[in-house]
Amino acid sequence: MSNRQPNLPDPRHTLTADIQWENGLPISTRFNDVYFSRASGIAETRHVFLEHNHLPRRFRELVPGTTFTIGETGFGTGLNFLCAWQLFLENAPDNSSLVFISTEKYPLQQDDLQKALSVFEELTPLANRMISAYQLSEGNIDLQFSHSASGKHVSLHILIGDVLDTLPHINEKVDAWFLDGFAPAKNPDMWQPKLFQALKAKSHEQSTYATFTAARLVRDGMAEAGFSVTKQPGFGRKRDMIAGRFVPSSGLPVSKPWFAPADHRNPEKTAIVVGGGLAGCSTASSLARRGWQVNIVEQHQALASEASGNPQGVLYAKLSADNTPLSQFILKGYQFTLDTLKALEVELEVEQWQQCGVIQLAIDAKTDQRYQALDNQHPNALLQYLTEAQLSDIAGLGIRYPGLYFPQAGWVHPPALCHALADHPNIRVMTNTVVNNIEHVEQGWLIKTNGDKLHSKTVIIAQGAASPQLSQLNYLPLKAIRGQITQAKATTESEKLASCVCAEGYITPAVDGYHTLGATFSFNDKGTEVREADHLENLAMQAGYFPAMYQALGGTDAQVTGGRTGFRCTTPDYLPMVGPIVDLKHFVAAYAPLRKNSKLTIDACPEYLDGLYVTAGHGSRGIISCPVAGEILATMITGVPDSTLGLSMPAKLLEAIHPSRFLIRDLIRNKI
Repeated sequence: MSNRQPNLPDPRHTLTADIQWENGLPISTRFNDVYFSRASGIAETRHVFLEHNHLPRRFRELVPGTTFTIGETGFGTGLNFLCAWQLFLENAPDNSSLVFISTEKYPLQQDDLQKALSVFEELTPLANRMISAYQLSEGNIDLQFSHSASGKHVSLHILIGDVLDTLPHINEKVDAWFLDGFAPAKNPDMWQPKLFQALKAKSHEQSTYATFTAARLVRDGMAEAGFSVTKQPGFGRKRDMIAGRFVPSSGLPVSKPWFAPADHRNPEKTAIVVGGGLAGCSTASSLARRGWQVNIVEQHQALASEASGNPQGVLYAKLSADNTPLSQFILKGYQFTLDTLKALEVELEVEQWQQCGVIQLAIDAKTDQRYQALDNQHPNALLQYLTEAQLSDIAGLGIRYPGLYFPQAGWVHPPALCHALADHPNIRVMTNTVVNNIEHVEQGWLIKTNGDKLHSKTVIIAQGAASPQLSQLNYLPLKAIRGQITQAKATTESEKLASCVCAEGYITPAVDGYHTLGATFSFNDKGTEVREADHLENLAMQAGYFPAMYQALGGTDAQVTGGRTGFRCTTPDYLPMVGPIVDLKHFVAAYAPLRKNSKLTIDACPEYLDGLYVTAGHGSRGIISCPVAGEILATMITGVPDSTLGLSMPAKLLEAIHPSRFLIRDLIRNKI
């Protein structure tokens, strides 16, 4: 996202805020309302705006070099900005940027800002930087703050004037909205249909919002503008607030040409899959079932040597009550994986796949509310919301939280699943083969390895976070996140565990005398070694949400018998990238006009690198998403659906996982 300043008319006169003070609390005499909570201004900001826009997680998962944009209605004392700035510094990766665009009709004087913010000691260093640079004039306020040690950059743009006049003219698409300002009853001139339509115009399909108010006119206005509206517990004495995300009624329309399917023909019916993990083996299996001859090229000595190599992987379907594209995809993938495992039951032994059920604990009120909503939306055969006592009976050990129970789920040994998928007469596995480069030639694709050169008209890249190392895929925003699992020796008491139990971490029933538990989540950490500190962290998670299991393992005397480090490959929106790869130069040139007008009609379809596909970004849910992604790719490549598995994937979901989705978003946001 660019850092260009908005094209806004400067107001001729700046009217400043009229403040009166009550016990150090600033109150607007114009609106007869407080600027922040009497109980705790920082806590209110964190609860309403930071948490309900999911900013801790979204900042952590930013790709270095990218920009996150926050839009705010009502700058006030700047408290929301300072809290967002602090959170960004604590969580965002190095060399990333935060753009904060706020509106303010009646800005505070510098002295009033100093007095109002002086009570927040933890924000003092940032507040002093902001206040020293803050100067009221007849124009907008544009401030820049650089942090040289980390390479992080923060921009603050305060648009002076009526929000209904200033907001429509900003150039940015906003990732998260802070709908602040005084309450609708106190400030009805702001909460108008024109405001909600301006928010819609400046949002994209991943935009979220949060606001302290739950007034009917705000709920209705946001809903009419295309935003989901969910009531959440308010802060302090306030019973309710609302939050949600932008959900265009048409989703990602098929009519958008940049998602047009690739017209690929390969009469030879041969393919090369680069990568022998779950993503690659799943794709190879789906192609082989259609009669294709497939080579799996794996750089290590065996399949499933990296992220797919853990001893036990849980079928963990984390669903949203809002029925988001991610939730829909997970649900499709979950059912497809169950069908796949059922088809492979003859090849998978008892020690490799157990349909023991999976429990997901509601360890806080927000999660509990979501789980109850999911229970109302789905049949009992899929999931059930159960009490602590009911879950304890299922698990075999005491559980102190209610939660969801997925009776058909369980755990599988990912390497065994990879080998079972690749065990097909049409599949050849080439290990110890490193792909150095790929090149498009007259015969198709030339694969240059550390050994023989390979050729095929169809190539699927399934190398996780290493996929963008190939020049044709270097624009894909894939990120590796380190995780370590722990194997703990089973005891007589711990062997009572009869199902998988998940919350902040997970633990599986014992197999071969040990339990698998995990996993840590470390950003910007490339260490491959197994660490004692991470074992302690995994055990501490059990102590926190499943103390009965922690004690059954021996508590502080639990015996760690092994562990493993792997790297999850993630995308900015948590959906995988599954589909054809475009010619980047042509794509940018064809759709460049969208930088100036995102609603412009462009008929041109993209030029694809014929026969080149990717399946990557499956994160920590590869067991659920890789098999269905392989089936999707096989259908795209061959044009032949597999009727025996009965997969039906709506066009909207295919577009939601298309690798070009980030390119088109970046063009519209003028980032490329």
